[in-house]
Amino acid sequence: MPVRLDWGGNDALVRVEGPDEAEYPYQWTAHSMGWSDTGEVEHLHERPSNIPPQAENSSRVMGLNAIVSVGSYSAPGIHRYTVDGLHDIVRAGRQSQWQLLFSLEPFVTATVHKAHSAVSHEIGELTGRVQSVLHETGIEQVVNVMMLGDTAMESAEGASVSRLLEQCLRPDRFAKVDPLMYLSRNLRRDAEDHIRRTIGDPRVGPKVRRVAAQMTGATVDEIVAAYRLEHPQDKLSTARAQAALNVGSDPMARSVLIDPETNRGAR
Repeated sequence: MPVRLDWGGNDALVRVEGPDEAEYPYQWTAHSMGWSDTGEVEHLHERPSNIPPQAENSSRVMGLNAIVSVGSYSAPGIHRYTVDGLHDIVRAGRQSQWQLLFSLEPFVTATVHKAHSAVSHEIGELTGRVQSVLHETGIEQVVNVMMLGDTAMESAEGASVSRLLEQCLRPDRFAKVDPLMYLSRNLRRDAEDHIRRTIGDPRVGPKVRRVAAQMTGATVDEIVAAYRLEHPQDKLSTARAQAALNVGSDPMARSVLIDPETNRGAR
């Protein structure tokens, strides 16, 4: 399991310190699944500016360094080093963020296809004819929105993957859950939400259709009344019930049947 380090709640992992601050230790905590530890790193040794940083006295715990050599610079030198160094760190961070994001694209694509198959089967149970609710192009659009957000909004607000990666950065995120399970569960939920939103299916749609399946021949008002008795907290309206019962599919996808054994479309 991965071990996540948290540096004592400091706002920045990159810091420039004056001589009076060099003796203050950096507190850290480490979290993993069912395990945690704490410790500190002290900045004690001063070194000439032309010698690269090096760590000494490695800690027995986690392989972290108990003592780290630090350098001293003149005012112009530290300004030049800080500005150039921080720009390099920012560029490297952005590049790594994009690399991580797109490394997940095959996983996201597979998850969206599985979610699409599940939604298609669930909706098809009401009519007795299972068909794709989205054409392949629609599925690709869902993948793009999850990866990059809604381009019409000119932001990554709807980008489920970016939002999920931000959650993964929390120090204690994987203290109680396997990372792959966490990603799989949340991506599957978001994929189904995006698919249902694309076809106009309300969030309560599956529950409405389950109630309707037990009331053959019932009117919408009768279905709403029965649903409200079973799920009073949802406050179901007639309009949402009608949307759930009449949810359609992408017209381009209506000729595509879903094979329940292979979960693949066949014309």
